[in-house]
Amino acid sequence: MNSITRRQFLSRTGTVAALAASAAVLPRWAFADPLGLPLGIQLYVVGADMQKDAAAAVKQIAAIGYKEVETAGFGSLKTAKELRKAFDDNGLKCPSAHLPLKLDALQASFDDANTLGCTYATSSVPQGWLAPPMPAMDPNMTADQRREAMAKARGGMLAPLDADKTKALAEDMNKVGEAAKKAGLKFAAHNHTMEFGMVDGKPAYDYLITHTDKDLVTFEIDCGWMTVAGYKPADFVAKYPGRIRMLHIKDFLPYPKGASTGGPIRPEGSEIGQGVVNYKEIFAGVKGKGIQHIFVEQEGPYSRMPAMEAAAVDYKYLHAIS
Repeated sequence: MNSITRRQFLSRTGTVAALAASAAVLPRWAFADPLGLPLGIQLYVVGADMQKDAAAAVKQIAAIGYKEVETAGFGSLKTAKELRKAFDDNGLKCPSAHLPLKLDALQASFDDANTLGCTYATSSVPQGWLAPPMPAMDPNMTADQRREAMAKARGGMLAPLDADKTKALAEDMNKVGEAAKKAGLKFAAHNHTMEFGMVDGKPAYDYLITHTDKDLVTFEIDCGWMTVAGYKPADFVAKYPGRIRMLHIKDFLPYPKGASTGGPIRPEGSEIGQGVVNYKEIFAGVKGKGIQHIFVEQEGPYSRMPAMEAAAVDYKYLHAIS
């Protein structure tokens, strides 16, 4: 594994603006798109920047070269309409939004997704399904402080699913999917590590795919968390044709056995290509198998460089291996 410090990053590539400007002199192959898809980013990566000035953060993301975004709230803006304008002003598409899907108030989230121009309404589990809703966050919090507050509020929320919870979750996924379809959207379920507890001799993730309606529920694999759980994204993409439509591209520094999203051992995120997740292998395994969108999503803490600079490193690496 090769590590990179903030000093090394700046010396190699300069600022985010310099990276964007370098496109004019780099060979064309250096900016080929992974899987032939426009490269996207989950705006959770630059959450602190979005909270300070969402319009400015969106402009920087576009300057790096990203063509698509996936939302995680509106940042400093108040409405989906305002955020959509920022995307449009910078030539960005928003095919997917991560939403607080409350089973008794789905339409409000779906309205936001439609305003943003989304195809997919995406969530891990319906809000309140495993734990109370997340507390209100201080807009002055850093991304790492927000993660810590969320982790504290969740408690054991992300512990591995047992059989009863898995079966109940599959039923609710179908309900959300049906409502999304009526709203002109597709529901996509995003994984952490909790979906890999064993149910009927297989990971719960298998149960969720086979016991949800293929016309109502699709899946977004978080490649990083699936790798931490001990499984390979390409295996599920091949096993369930047409069910997995999006990928989160995430990397981690080496982690001890037993690491997870819900336990006391949580791996530390890294820039893509600086950790242990093998994206050359993953891309080779899923190529031509129905993936429609890919989004960079990095976990903190951002100890080596600020989040926006990390987003630039992620972009450059992914185009270099395409």
